[in-house]
Amino acid sequence: MTDFIPLQSNLTSTPVLYLNPKASAADLHGCAVQRVKATRDLMHSLNCLGLKGVHDQDLQHIVNAAHLLLQDGCDALDALQWRIEG
Repeated sequence: MTDFIPLQSNLTSTPVLYLNPKASAADLHGCAVQRVKATRDLMHSLNCLGLKGVHDQDLQHIVNAAHLLLQDGCDALDALQWRIEG
């Protein structure tokens, strides 16, 4: 599994989730787009909600989910960049 790179969103000493940097450019792009758009949609929903009455813990859950999705999408974009430059 040495060809795979750990996602930066791994918070454990031994990474669990990995990215295949040798995946096709279309697959890396598709992975990134899916996660970035999911983050965008999540933030849009949050923007449309009134924050009055939202508990701090609920907001933290949304922010954590958005961060994970966006970080994974950025990792896929980085791998795509390496493919383009390589």
